Amino acid sequence: MKPAGMICRDGQVLWSEVQMAGSFLDRLQGLLGKTGFSDQQGLLLTVCGSVHTVGMRFPIDVIFLDAELRILTCHPEVSAWRMKSCRGAHMTLEVAAGGVARHGVVPGQRLTWRTAQSRS
Repeated sequence: MKPAGMICRDGQVLWSEVQMAGSFLDRLQGLLGKTGFSDQQGLLLTVCGSVHTVGMRFPIDVIFLDAELRILTCHPEVSAWRMKSCRGAHMTLEVAAGGVARHGVVPGQRLTWRTAQSRS
């Protein structure tokens, strides 16, 4: 996986420890084997319009994004053994359950990705 970066909205950091899964193997591995997420962690899956939570040990919020990181739809509190998809999605952001509500994330908003090197 690529080094961690941040997901922001209007200059405000929403999630500060986000890994980007850009390769097939990284997307395939996803969150399998993880025991949880902190409120600041996330996983950005590129070229991804559907996800599953088979084998997951904790619920997550799933945010589908277009190519410009505009939010298409949000699925909060997705529990284990579920599948979610979104037509037209180019990327998918997975964050700790409750993150969508905590940050007021809704369809139509545009997010930005900042690499770890651009933190300053």
